[in-house]
Amino acid sequence: MKDGKVTIIGKGDGWDKAPTEGECWGVTQLNLRRPVTRVIDMNDYSLWGEVEAREALESRQKALDDNIPYIDLMSYPLRKIVDYFGTDYFSNTVDYTLAMAIYEGFKEIDLYGVNMAVDSEYAYQKPGVDFWCGVALGKGIKVNVHGKESTIMLTQTGFLYGYKYPQRGLICR
Repeated sequence: MKDGKVTIIGKGDGWDKAPTEGECWGVTQLNLRRPVTRVIDMNDYSLWGEVEAREALESRQKALDDNIPYIDLMSYPLRKIVDYFGTDYFSNTVDYTLAMAIYEGFKEIDLYGVNMAVDSEYAYQKPGVDFWCGVALGKGIKVNVHGKESTIMLTQTGFLYGYKYPQRGLICR
């Protein structure tokens, strides 16, 4: 296992609070907003609009210019990771990013800007992020979710099932 931690930064609320030092992986075009050490973008932009496709190309070019890895559908080690975990349960780019961090052996994962709001399209993607956080925890990896707005590893009600106690989840304050 690697000795360090990786910070995974999405584009949701709180992305700007992420540290700038250490291993910092940007989800989709985050490198257009701030420096990162790797970009992971698993979107098929032929299914998106012209603006999104252009931003993806800008992000790829910036990663090239900055000499940092740009991981996409063509370069992601999908077969190795699916074989390693025995599952291909991926519902969004954050899932792939978490799986890669676990696979590469990080001992700690910090999440910033990964909110998975249940009143948006992310409600369909949230279970995947919860799943991969659970895989990390099961492997003894510490997962820290930063940001008050995040719903990762929380129920929709925010209460511990069967009790009237609010859940704490993995939120770091």
